[in-house]
Amino acid sequence: MVKRRVPIAIGMVALTLLCCLWGPVPRLLFLLLCGLAATGETWAILSKKGPWTYGALPLLFVLACGTLSFFHGKPFWYAVAFFAAAQIVLALGALAYREGHGQEALRALTVLVYPGSLFGLLLYMSQLERWLWPFAVGQLTAWICDSAALIVGKQWGKHRLSTPVSPHKTWEGCLAGAVAALPTGLLCWALFRGGCPLSLWAWMLVCLVCSSWGQLGDLAASLVKRAAGAKDFSNLLGPHGGIMDKFDSMVFSIPLAYLCLRIAGVM
Repeated sequence: MVKRRVPIAIGMVALTLLCCLWGPVPRLLFLLLCGLAATGETWAILSKKGPWTYGALPLLFVLACGTLSFFHGKPFWYAVAFFAAAQIVLALGALAYREGHGQEALRALTVLVYPGSLFGLLLYMSQLERWLWPFAVGQLTAWICDSAALIVGKQWGKHRLSTPVSPHKTWEGCLAGAVAALPTGLLCWALFRGGCPLSLWAWMLVCLVCSSWGQLGDLAASLVKRAAGAKDFSNLLGPHGGIMDKFDSMVFSIPLAYLCLRIAGVM
């Protein structure tokens, strides 16, 4: 299993870096494809027998967010698109109601919120002038935190988290993931100190907060999978699961990194 996971992980990291650093259009297209795949996966496990009529609405929302991002739309229009999509979902559920349609409408509303709206935020942020700062903080903390938590949890984890949502997670792994965010802050400070007024300690604090929030994002994804009775969102990436399995932490950590940097006045 490990021998299969490592090459796939390296290939995914390389592809992500290539698309993100290539330019704004490849970055937007890459994230748009990931967003559509993750939204489709989430709908598929939540509504295994339901009609795709409702599942298409969250997909159209993500596509609309990608289009708005390409034309450098403002956050106001994302809010308008989100609330319009939510109203359409509920209106269709009411107008075309029959047995089960109410449940399908609520599932579509759930997917619109998670992961649809979160990927919409990623698409918007990917086209900002200083997009690299929140993406670097969010992605690095997610990657390093997940790796540290997995390694330490398997080797030395003895105290399980008191939640049946993710029974294999341990307190030792979670603490290791949080601690691993501190050198990530040092790396970000070294990369961006020429154009960012944040101090080293501020970068470390932002990375620590984003790392902890990313772990909660992982638990949130586990909650959705357990509620649907699924181990992974899909098997698209083999032993790594689906696209959403790889973005579950980042859709929490990257927007929070943007918010922290925005509050600090550097975005």
